[in-house]
Amino acid sequence: MITMRLTSKHTAAILAFWLTICFSPKGSAQEFSIGVFWPPVWEHTNDQQYQWIKEAHIDFIENVKNAKMFTESHNKKMLDLAHKYGFKVSVADPRIYGTDEEIKAAVQAYKNHPALEGYYIKDEPDSTEFDWAATIYQKLIDLDHDRVPHVNLFPNFVIPSYETNHVERWVQKVGPQHLKYLTFDQYPFMVNGYIRPTYFENLEIVRRVGLKYSVKTSAYLQSVGIIDAYRRPSASELRYNIFTALAYGIKRPVWFTYWTPTDAGKEIFADAIIDPHGRKTDLYVPFSALNRHVKAIGQVLYNLDATEVYHSGEEQPLGTQALPQNYWIKPTSRTDNMIITHFNKGKSGSYVFIVNKSLTVTKSFTFHVDKRYKHITHYEVDSGVIAIRKEPIDSDFSDTFLPGEGRLYYFN
Repeated sequence: MITMRLTSKHTAAILAFWLTICFSPKGSAQEFSIGVFWPPVWEHTNDQQYQWIKEAHIDFIENVKNAKMFTESHNKKMLDLAHKYGFKVSVADPRIYGTDEEIKAAVQAYKNHPALEGYYIKDEPDSTEFDWAATIYQKLIDLDHDRVPHVNLFPNFVIPSYETNHVERWVQKVGPQHLKYLTFDQYPFMVNGYIRPTYFENLEIVRRVGLKYSVKTSAYLQSVGIIDAYRRPSASELRYNIFTALAYGIKRPVWFTYWTPTDAGKEIFADAIIDPHGRKTDLYVPFSALNRHVKAIGQVLYNLDATEVYHSGEEQPLGTQALPQNYWIKPTSRTDNMIITHFNKGKSGSYVFIVNKSLTVTKSFTFHVDKRYKHITHYEVDSGVIAIRKEPIDSDFSDTFLPGEGRLYYFN
């Protein structure tokens, strides 16, 4: 293999990419960013914990509607600590649910803080709450257009006629011109050892609706177990969760949870990234390394649309599309289990993102590429930085993927 000089078109694209990274506000609504839900509890809202969040390569944390962390003083301490360590906070404030004057007062209290990411409204509203939540959302956008109001939708196994009656209905209520992100949650790693059957179907529905209305999408990822419901994920499963989300065009992944909840009603949580006593668990190091790696890829994917998503191999999950027999890129072995996503932006070439669907095995795959493509560009990440390697391609190429890993290529 040889390294070739990039074309002027590639040079301009790469320059724009690096300018975005260097000069965009950290974790802003206009760039790829990784968040966490359930931040350190109030007793552990301190320098040590916020330094660890920074070192885990997190861009924002979402405060939750919790009586112990639900006042202006609580939010401002979180904002100040986040600013000190270079990330952002989505605040939760009861005035958001009040009169127009109370909403305005809440926004004015935080709007000028450099660490403000957005405002919590509602997690998993049912359809009867859409009018109320959408009204608050629109008021917040009017008062602070640059921040992200937080509303997260139920997954599809909860709601009948999910795509039209829930997802599209929410987009229409808020207005696609106002909606910063179309956000949902669904956690794949079931306690019985299986992947939730509707996992990919839900990603596919949200992808379709996002493309239909030109709205970027966001998803919650599983970084914790819940007794009798979800198993605690392994490091490889964390990788699988985030890369499969990227393959479906998710631009704003949020990990659930970062801190291990202890006051979540009837649900009993296994240890997350940080345990209930404020100690790092065995997942912290791989979690941090994964976020660092993914952010580099995410910056490239952020302004690309996942126009075609296909599954290849012996498994055909519910609600997914099989890779066409004569597709322009395909594995030489049709039994190889993978996702192949075509990201499209303009007509200059084709971006392809490929994910190894094995949760446990590193795989070497070989691909056949249509002869109209003469070059392949590999986007390889080393220590959080992308190295771009372009070379001629003569029909076939091979690469190796860790369990759950995704790799990005550009063909022209």
